[in-house]
Amino acid sequence: MIPLPGAERLPASLAFAGESWERKRELHVTVVGTRTKADPAAMTAAAAGLRFAVRPLGVYRDVRFEGRRALIERVDLLGQEEFCVRLEASLGRAVPRMPAHVTLYTEPSGIGIGLYSEAQLLTLSKPAEVSIESPWRLDGDGAILGA
Repeated sequence: MIPLPGAERLPASLAFAGESWERKRELHVTVVGTRTKADPAAMTAAAAGLRFAVRPLGVYRDVRFEGRRALIERVDLLGQEEFCVRLEASLGRAVPRMPAHVTLYTEPSGIGIGLYSEAQLLTLSKPAEVSIESPWRLDGDGAILGA
């Protein structure tokens, strides 16, 4: 998981699609999911020397699953593929690629939706036409500062 700054710069709530949405208390990008069940030492070794960079794409999706909902922004996550390749070599098995995104808002409960594949993300979501002022400061390459 890569923690991201800026949650406090988003409005605390949002009216979208006729519903009330609450800002996530913290923002992050998940690099590898809990289903991978990898030893923390293996993950630390796989990340050694890598520079992860998170680039927001300004593309939003409305995700719905089992009565829960989330409003996400798609991102490019540079370093994710190299990390997964290294982790696969260490574990001796395939590591699923998480769909790169940041959950910005959820239903008032604050419970997000675990998204474990690009196919799952596309099945459970639809494009969201929403205007959200970006909470991030970006470097010269368009990556989030402080990520």
